[in-house]
Amino acid sequence: MLKNLQKSKLLLLFMSLIFTMLFSQVANAVNSTFDRIKKNGVLLVGMSGEQPPFNFVSNLDTIIGYDVEITTALANSLGVKVRIELMPFPELMNALKEEKIDIIVSGFAFTEDRSKKITFVGPYALSGKSLLITKKRLQEIKESTGFNHQKVRLMALENSTSKTLAQNRLGKAKLVTVKHYEQALLALHSNQVDALVADLVICELAVIRDTTQRLTTLQNPLAVEEIGLAINKGEPLLESHLSAQLLTLSKSNDLKKLHDKWFNSPGWLALLP
Repeated sequence: MLKNLQKSKLLLLFMSLIFTMLFSQVANAVNSTFDRIKKNGVLLVGMSGEQPPFNFVSNLDTIIGYDVEITTALANSLGVKVRIELMPFPELMNALKEEKIDIIVSGFAFTEDRSKKITFVGPYALSGKSLLITKKRLQEIKESTGFNHQKVRLMALENSTSKTLAQNRLGKAKLVTVKHYEQALLALHSNQVDALVADLVICELAVIRDTTQRLTTLQNPLAVEEIGLAINKGEPLLESHLSAQLLTLSKSNDLKKLHDKWFNSPGWLALLP
């Protein structure tokens, strides 16, 4: 009986050591990004650089915008520097998964499908969806088939919520995708497509910059989305810190000031390339 008791004690000790080792490995694994950021002193941020006023490359070759200022505030709270990695919007998710970046801050909208793959923090903004189209074509489609028709040609950014919206709401229309908004605008101006499905601010900006005054957008948005930060799953320390910092920015009114600067003031328009 004594031998059995000793065996039981040894088994319990062995199991305790195993659980301790496993817990330690999990604890280290789930906070690997946070630890890496603190160790390297750099926050690697993924952005498209093509989504004004969220983020864009200015005519001075600097990356500026609402997302950039949010990112700077987050990095300051972590006591680290910012390094922005520019890449096409459709590549952001893979870059995060492969740990080429620590976080996505690029007008990134919350969706149930995305939340299965990554963790959302926020929101820190709201964004609408609309259609960018010529005034003439808008009138023609309204008077004939409507947008949800097989004769209508739509375009959206790859891997974007605009693409998903078009598929769900306008599924009968022919849809093609592109990696860059510049491609979409060229296709629209050359009548290769009827309309671009995109963020409302993208549509409104295109209308403002249209020297031909041919373009327009819908009076009411097709949908409203929450914009947030995206990090890999299993990063509780990073998630907690980012959430707390966004809350601090909101309570201090700094978030509202930044929003007013980039969404309610035309001052930044002169910096567009």
